[in-house]
Amino acid sequence: MRYRAVFICLFFISISFAEELDILLPHQAAIDLCSYPSIKEGVIDLLYLDVDTLWHEGQYSQIFPVLKLITTISPGEVEAWVLGGWFLINGIAPELSGKEKGKIVNYAIEFWKQGLKANPGEPRLYMELAMYYYNKQDYKTALTYLEKIEIDVPSYHFLYLKAHIYQKLGKRKEAIDVWERIKKNFPEMVNVADRFIKELKGDDAGENH
Repeated sequence: MRYRAVFICLFFISISFAEELDILLPHQAAIDLCSYPSIKEGVIDLLYLDVDTLWHEGQYSQIFPVLKLITTISPGEVEAWVLGGWFLINGIAPELSGKEKGKIVNYAIEFWKQGLKANPGEPRLYMELAMYYYNKQDYKTALTYLEKIEIDVPSYHFLYLKAHIYQKLGKRKEAIDVWERIKKNFPEMVNVADRFIKELKGDDAGENH
């Protein structure tokens, strides 16, 4: 029964990703069927297995349509939103150039933003956007997204990225404060934190001479 549901859902994908970025599902009946609680979870599990198979086979261009389908069936599947944008930027865009590459990257950014609309305040999606802009050396935009994350116990990865963004923006005091927080929250990273703190304080000393 679960396999039949998957086949019915996939049957209604009317155009391929190669022809257009978005996936059209013209017959709402497919989504209605997949929304039944008794089969929905099983369908999503099977689709994730399909993603894993495509990944190991190197068929990256076929991965995003499956992830897009998962977000259509279940908008709360944050993992699919995160992976979808990631695959577009890291699996599809590098094979292209010029306007086509830019189109894919822009679609990935919009895909993550759609995920945020469906899952307001989701930290992982903000992190993906922050990392993207950090890698593009747009540190102000990266910090904007990072500061939207509201978590009581931030991860090391979150604090590490924030410290580096502050450093890139020339905000040494703020960067040092974050590294001090890393020392407190993650004792195993004390040596790393001390090295960056020393580097940051050395920069300050150099400016005072």
